[in-house]
Amino acid sequence: MKYMILGHTGFVGKNLKQYLSSLGHEVVASSRNECDLRDYESLSNFIKTNPNIDAIFNCAANVGSVHYVTAKAADVIADNTLMALNLYKAVLEHAPETTILNPLSNCCYADGNTIQQEENWLKGEVHQSVFSFGNFKRVLYYISRCYNMQYNIKSINLMFPGIYGPGDSTDPNKVHALNGMIIRMLDAVKNCDDQFEIWGTGKPIREWIYIEDVCKIMLQSLNLSKTVIEPINIAQGNGFSIAETAGCIANSIEYSGDLVFNTQYQDGAAIKILGNENFVKVFEGYNFYDHQEGITQTVKYYKEVL
Repeated sequence: MKYMILGHTGFVGKNLKQYLSSLGHEVVASSRNECDLRDYESLSNFIKTNPNIDAIFNCAANVGSVHYVTAKAADVIADNTLMALNLYKAVLEHAPETTILNPLSNCCYADGNTIQQEENWLKGEVHQSVFSFGNFKRVLYYISRCYNMQYNIKSINLMFPGIYGPGDSTDPNKVHALNGMIIRMLDAVKNCDDQFEIWGTGKPIREWIYIEDVCKIMLQSLNLSKTVIEPINIAQGNGFSIAETAGCIANSIEYSGDLVFNTQYQDGAAIKILGNENFVKVFEGYNFYDHQEGITQTVKYYKEVL
C-alpha cells in the first residue's frame, strides 16, 4: 500500500513511518520543512504531486505539555485549525477517494467524566488546562464530519489516551507527563538529587498507551468496513495515578530519592480513562503492550539520546 504521513518528524509520525516501512509499505512523508500545512498552496502541491495515496495519516500538530498548550493557547488552536482546513480542502481537490486518519486525544472529552464513553465526549466543555488543544480536536472532528456530509470524504477518527514511548522530544515541555517525568528523573539521577519533584498532587489518574500500540491500531483501523466519523476509543479500560507512574519510572531508572509533589502546578482533570466497550468489539482480541515494560523501553531510549 501507499501511505502519506503528515508530521513524520513528530513523535507519532516518526514511529509510524518506521513501522509502515518495516512492513514493506510505500511511505510518502512530510514535515514543516518539506511542506507547511498552514500554507494551502504548499500542501495542495504536495498532495497533487503524490497521487494514488491509499490513506493519509494526519499526525501533524502544534502541541506540547499542559503548560505549553495553556501558554500558547491562541497559536495552538489557530495553527492546528488552519492545517486541518487546508488538509480537507486539498484532499477534496486532488485525492477525494483517499481516507484521512485523524488521531484524536482524550483531552477533548467533556470535563468531569470518570469513565470517558464515546456517547458523552461532547457533553460539556473540555478541561481548562487543555482548552486550546482539546477544542481543536473537536473542531477537527466537525471538519471531518462536514466534509463527509457534503463531499463523502472518508475519515477515521480514533480517540487515544496519553501516548508514551521511544522517539519523543527531549524537551519536557513538549511531551506528555509520562515522558516528561522520565526526562526530568534522569536529570535528577545525573545531578545526584535526593528528591524528585512531581508537578501537581500526583493524584490524577491517567490512561497511557505505548507508541507501538498506536502504530499497530492506526494501520489495523484502515481495514474497518466503513468510514468512522464518530470517534472510537482506543482503550484498555484502566489507568494509573501520576504518583504510581512516577514510581514505575523510578523502578526502571533505579532512582532511590524521595518523590515530592509541587502543588503550585495545576493537576488537570482528576480522571481520564477511556471506556473500552466499543474497542473490544471492533478490535477483538487485541493485546496491549505491558505498561512497566513500555516505561523500561522508554527509559532506555532517553538514556541513549540525552
